[in-house]
Amino acid sequence: MRLATFQPQHGVHCETTTLRNMLHHAGVGVSEAMLFGLGQGIDFQYWDAPAPGRVPPMLTGRIEPARLSRNACSALGVELRASRAPDADTANAVATQLLESGHVVGVSVDIFHLDYFTSRSHFAAHYIALYGLDDTLAHVVDTEQQGGARTLPAQSLRRARASDEGFMPSPHLYLYVEQVPERLTADPDAVLREQIWTAVRLTAERMTEDRGPRYGVPALRRAASEVAGWHDTLASPHETVPGVGRFWRFAGTGGANFRKLYREFLREARQVCDDDELAPFAEGFGDVERQWDRAIEMLTAYPGANGPRQLQAVAALLESIADAEHALFEGLLVPAAKRAGEPV
Repeated sequence: MRLATFQPQHGVHCETTTLRNMLHHAGVGVSEAMLFGLGQGIDFQYWDAPAPGRVPPMLTGRIEPARLSRNACSALGVELRASRAPDADTANAVATQLLESGHVVGVSVDIFHLDYFTSRSHFAAHYIALYGLDDTLAHVVDTEQQGGARTLPAQSLRRARASDEGFMPSPHLYLYVEQVPERLTADPDAVLREQIWTAVRLTAERMTEDRGPRYGVPALRRAASEVAGWHDTLASPHETVPGVGRFWRFAGTGGANFRKLYREFLREARQVCDDDELAPFAEGFGDVERQWDRAIEMLTAYPGANGPRQLQAVAALLESIADAEHALFEGLLVPAAKRAGEPV
């Protein structure tokens, strides 16, 4: 079974790429950056290392998997269904039924089992859009980095969906768009104008709250306080430290990627809302993105002539990024409250 009218939509982040493909096939043409912003996707999260002292913690630049899709669909008035099948056979049967009903199916997978991935690490919080499946082949859309539309053995997809290894596994999880409001397909900009400032306000409130040492700006400061010591505290820093840099640059959960997406969201929001008050904040996130890129470059170049000094410089950059992000979101609260008619 393969959706005959399906047209792959490319993207840079796995979950927003998957969501965009599901929505586009259902008749909703919303950009990936807009979905990320409406989904309140930006964050910083600190997840304890499975082997403290041997590997660094998992440091991600976005909210939890699937929450982004739920937020975005709620803002758009779209009915999103998410469930987990009990086993591989049921997961395969459900996917086939949904495809036969005309749905693109979002599935959570472990990249280790996808035959087109070069990485040999387990990472089970990856999303792809499934638009064709039979006994031998699966047709999916992944990120641009992974080649966009791909064909792989059905057994490879089956193993990837069933995996319970790696970060945040969700074996046999699937998502699909059930109901799309007619107004969204007829006049999408009108819907976006109604929802953009609410999404900005909710994101800014969350990013300026103290949610403890694992989330948001406090988590970023916690990471900054630990990075300088990685030279001495990690078992193999010459391997693991550059690995963090590569993760942040290339993985969908990285830091700079999501700051770029949020900047693009603010730029598009400015055009849709015809609101110049968003312009300086979009520029501000451009500066933040460049700081993230510099931190990543230093991590991937480790160890250089002076490894400890490199890590101290990274720590200082992360502190600067934390200051900048807090200031940007604090600033966004003012126009967001004004647009909502709330006291500033």
